[in-house]
Amino acid sequence: MLARRHFMAGAVAIGGLGALASCKRVDDAGGQSNGAAAKESRSNDRGSLLTAQMLEDALVGSSYLGCGGGGSLKLARELIAGDLEAGQVFRLLSISELEDDERVSSPYSLASLAPPGEEILAKLEAIEKPVKVPTFAAFSLLEKHLDTQFAAVILGEIGPLSMAEGLSTAARLGVPALDADTVGRATPEINQHSVRVAGHPLTPAAGVTPFGDEVVLTGLQDPSREEDLFRALAVVSREIGVADAPITGKIAKSDGALVKDSFTLARKIGEAVRLAQTSGADPIEAARAQNAGYHLFRGNVMRFDWEDKDGFLVGDLLLSGVGEFTGQEMLVDYKNEHLVARRDGKVVATCPDLITVVDTQTYEGINNPDFTVGQEVAVLGYKCDPLWRKPAGLDVFAPRYFGYDVDYVPIEKRLST
Repeated sequence: MLARRHFMAGAVAIGGLGALASCKRVDDAGGQSNGAAAKESRSNDRGSLLTAQMLEDALVGSSYLGCGGGGSLKLARELIAGDLEAGQVFRLLSISELEDDERVSSPYSLASLAPPGEEILAKLEAIEKPVKVPTFAAFSLLEKHLDTQFAAVILGEIGPLSMAEGLSTAARLGVPALDADTVGRATPEINQHSVRVAGHPLTPAAGVTPFGDEVVLTGLQDPSREEDLFRALAVVSREIGVADAPITGKIAKSDGALVKDSFTLARKIGEAVRLAQTSGADPIEAARAQNAGYHLFRGNVMRFDWEDKDGFLVGDLLLSGVGEFTGQEMLVDYKNEHLVARRDGKVVATCPDLITVVDTQTYEGINNPDFTVGQEVAVLGYKCDPLWRKPAGLDVFAPRYFGYDVDYVPIEKRLST
């Protein structure tokens, strides 16, 4: 249940949220020191101020863009609320405001879904865990390695807790978060990373576990190795904080390096949902229209199956149609995030386009696998960012990359036939 590319669900954070809410940072020794000290040398007022309402709207919107992943909305709210209560200030910076020679980086977490066996759990619980906020520690470690201070935080992906963690890291450091991320949604693997797809290295990259283990990857034989190496550490530690893609402002502003204005999109979707609820309009239709999306299905949860497979949440969701979809079924497959949706056996949407399942009572996106049998949901689809439709993007984000015998066809073309 922590952030980017991580996929834990439920209500127990691995020591992370309580520490984050208490606004402390990890010092060089791996312990905790007052977060205020970290901000003194770089506190600034760059970017626009984010109010509590803006942050709440963005979190709700990110539950739509998270595609069933990106962490718990409940925990994301708790994290941001704790920061606000502690007096943290959140600011948002447009990429265009970066200087060419400034550096930014992306902090996120990797975590394993299923509870470990009793023997492994007992072993992990017996080891001291001095690092309460691994993501923050990784960000600081990468700064130390590069002997620089990052000008802003790149949001790792747009999913509730993923986004909240990036925002929280930025606020504690006294720097803005960029109005941009590396995906435009939530995704299963580090390999689905815009900086990589644009041809820029993700290294050096830093990783820190709750146990104080520190790793700096100075180079990789192949970019996919970052996923393999950090994922393995997450499995044996249950969680690892990561900071990667320490790119310059010049690269950040280049075409396709980042998905621009993604926080603003999430905020606008959440705002549309809130205003629709206030006016008596349909909030799910408002969310669809805000991002030119598609109604794929509406129905009740018949079953949902999942397992922890090599550190990923792998499963499917079977729905029985209601309303205009009465008599039909939809099957949605996911690996952390929804990847393929079939209506009565026909594929209607696949990654990298967005597939999201929304609760029709709360009007919030549902995090996998937090379903209940009989629950009524709506399924929406959105176009992905154009960078994922380029050959380099499809190499790491098409259905066949995940083992499906399905070609990628843009969602608007599938639904027009």
